Parts: sequence; structure tokens; C-alpha cells
Amino acid sequence: MRNVVSTLLDRVILGDSPSRRLWFARRMPDSYLRRVQGADFRATMRWVASRSAFYRRRFAEHGVDPEAARCPADLGDLYTTSHDLLTNPIEDFLCDRPQAGFETTGTLSPKSKKVFFSLEEMRDMGRDGAAGLWAFGVRSEDRVVSALDLPFWNAGAALRAATQILGCFLVEAGKLPPEEFFERARDYRFNVMIVEPSWIVSPTEVAEKMGTWPVKLMLVGGENMSEQSRRYVEEVWNTNLYLTYGQTESFGTAGSECSRKNGYHLQELKFWFEIPEPDEERNGELVFTTLSRRVMPLLRYRTSDVTSFMEGSCDCDLRALRRISKIRGRCDEMVNCGLGNISPWMFERLLEGVRGIGHDWQVVTTRPGLRDVVEMRVELSNGFAGIGGTPDHGLARRAFPRHGAQHLYGAVRAEGPGAASGVIADRTQAAVDCRSEKGAVQRRGLCSRDASLVTRRSIRGRRCEPHGTPFRGSLPAGFRDLQRPQRPPGWEAWARAREV
Repeated sequence: MRNVVSTLLDRVILGDSPSRRLWFARRMPDSYLRRVQGADFRATMRWVASRSAFYRRRFAEHGVDPEAARCPADLGDLYTTSHDLLTNPIEDFLCDRPQAGFETTGTLSPKSKKVFFSLEEMRDMGRDGAAGLWAFGVRSEDRVVSALDLPFWNAGAALRAATQILGCFLVEAGKLPPEEFFERARDYRFNVMIVEPSWIVSPTEVAEKMGTWPVKLMLVGGENMSEQSRRYVEEVWNTNLYLTYGQTESFGTAGSECSRKNGYHLQELKFWFEIPEPDEERNGELVFTTLSRRVMPLLRYRTSDVTSFMEGSCDCDLRALRRISKIRGRCDEMVNCGLGNISPWMFERLLEGVRGIGHDWQVVTTRPGLRDVVEMRVELSNGFAGIGGTPDHGLARRAFPRHGAQHLYGAVRAEGPGAASGVIADRTQAAVDCRSEKGAVQRRGLCSRDASLVTRRSIRGRRCEPHGTPFRGSLPAGFRDLQRPQRPPGWEAWARAREV
């Protein structure tokens, strides 16, 4: 909820001009930014106290006086979580009439979170998005293609709002198969591509064989991207690729790289960012409070993304805006990879009723090269000797039939009963992220420097085996046949339930 001065500056003085907004962002004093944040935060507190049933309950439970709070830290241990969005009536969060809605799968639950906005809020974020694109050199004469996943996701709407302000040509292609995208996009000669990190690797492999066309820049978002993959895409297309950071709850980009490609500059006029409980290396969970929302404001929303505020100022024109590092991991058991957001509940459903598999399993994500590798680690149950009606090597792929093989590799590793230490350590059911970059190691979603033990502890205190540990034992004959998967018992019912 903006105060009167902020609204006047944003709507009247800066208006729809991306160049004017960028000029202001480059010259904005830090003292002005902090004053505006404080004023907008107080206005937001008064708004939710009068309009939101959810936050009125929370203020009473935590003994918070909304008139006395001057910054998010004054709210003490009051946070908003994914669990809150899933378990409370969405009407309790709404403070004004919604005109647009989106969903996000960034949760360990099979149920999606729903987030609502007004059309003016979407246009407001479009103005900021247009200024960001302008900073990268995008102009009205450019031809932009969006290869973002569209159903229920806000990314396409956020980009559309920005390009409408700029007045440039936009085609929303969606997440097509890479070969089809390449063939159809080549006719348009798009020179700006907005894509997802894991997906763009496959069209780049096609382009490496078939040839490219001039591309001014690429913007990617939705998940992390390794520097190895970034260099590969940039070299093939002879362009610059920039990373952005955002969530559905933030309606698009909340931070973006600049030309230095060294951290995300944060949009601090619209959000108040915190890392309330950093570790000794200053890494911790990113928390944000919205400062401009009327329909569904969020106070101290826990993103589950682990990062750190970067020290010093950037030597680019946006030096007034603080930066965070690339996301180090998650502090829940959700893993964001080429399949999208995966979490244990997906595989619990998939493995129900599969004969010959023990209770303990893990789904481990690694990145040995350009693509993510999703590996299902299962333990054979006692007495299981035959392979007819067996556990199925196609389980991971068929769990996500829309994605196919273009964005990742899939594999299944199995071990006989009593020898689970080579496959599943500490006996757990979990989705584990063992990807690392430059020797960094993920543990509880944080980053460790112990490159000899690449492991991540889940929130249950479990541990996966060190990445790269040789697999001990021999695979049963049926597990060798990756090309002839058999659907497990109960698959059809599970697939029908998933479609519903």
C-alpha cells in the first residue's frame, strides 16, 4: 500500500516512461529509499489491519500493535508462509477486489498456492519491468519471444505488461519442444528471448547444429542456472544471458542482474527484503514484505530461498539498489530443476503400490554437465528376486509427461535389501538437491565449503550419500533396461488423479 507521496511520484512524475524511471533509479539517494520504504510499510500495516482477517488474527496472536510498527523487524516472530496460504481461506488475505489470479507450485503440498492482484497492480509491475528491459537495451523496435510456461503462472502476464509499456513486438510461444520452437522462431528472427534456464539448453543444442541468427540478449528466470550452462548458451548464440529473480507471490521480477552479472539488484521501492537469521557466512532465508499492494499484501513472506546480501556497491548505474547473491538452495525439501518444482509428495504418490520397492527412497538432483540429472534411488524389499511387475525405470519421466527428455536426464538406482547404505543413507523419503557450483555444497539449503562431501541435509535431518560415491552392488536385470519401461500397478489411477 503506497503512501500519497510515493503514489504521486510513481504515477504522475515517473509515469509510464521507462527511461525516466531508470534515470530516477540510478540517482536515487539511499536515504530517500529508506524513508519511502518506512512510509509505505506503515501505510501497508494500517491497510492490512483494517482489511485482512488473517493479519488481524496474527497481530492479536503475536501482540503486535500495527500503529507502532516502523519496520518488518518490529513484527517479531510474525511471518507469512506457504503453509499459511494453503491452510487459510484465501478471502482472509484479500484487502480489495481481485481482478487477476495466478498459482504457484512452490510448495511441498500437492495443492497450489493462489495469489491475486488488481489490473492496476499488474500494470504497476509492468512499468518497473519495462524500465528493467530498457536498462538492458530493449527498445520498441525489438522482437521479443517468450518461451515461459504459461498455464496458471504469472511470468507470461508480467512480461506482457512490460512489453506493452515499451511497445515492442511480442510472441508468447510457451514451452514448446525445442526443435519445434527453433523452427518456428527462426522465421521471426527474434532478437530478445525470455526463457527458462534448463529449457534453453536444448534449443541451443539445436542451434549449434542448424545455425543461429542475431540475438541482442536473453533473460532467464524461474530457476537457477549454472555458469557452465550460461557460458555454453552465450557462446553458441554470441549474446549475453542475464538472470532474474522472482516468485509468483512477487508478481514477476523482484531482482535482476545488471551488465556485470554479479548478483541480483533488488526492487526495493516495492519490497522490503530481510534475511532475519543469517548463518556465520551471512546466508539465510530471504523474506520480503510487499509495499505497494492493495489486493493481497504480504507481510514478511518466507520465500524458502537461501541467499545473502552482497557487501559493497556494484560499479554499475544501479549502485543504489542492494544486491543478493545467486540462490544457494532451499530451506525446505522442494527442489527446483529442469522438471520444475519437485518435492517428496509427488514421488510418494508415484511409488504407491509398486511391487518390490522398500519403504525408503530418495530422488536426488545433480548437475554433472549442462542438464540436471534426476535420479530415483530405491531399495528392493526383502524376498524380491523376480523382475516381472517390477519397479519401473520410466517412473520419473512419466510423473512429468509434459516435459519429456529435453530438459534433464533420468535414472533409477536400486540396491538389494540390507545394503541400502550405497543408495539411501539414514533411511528416508526425500527429494534431495546435490547440485553444486565451484565446489559449493548445499546443506539444509545453505552453502558449505567442504567440497569433499557434497550433501544436503533435509529438514528431517536425513542425509543423502556423498555425490560421486561409487555405486556398490549390481543392478537387477530389469533395472538395466531403460528403454522398455513397464507401468507399475496403480499407475493409471494415479495418472487420472493427477490430471484431475
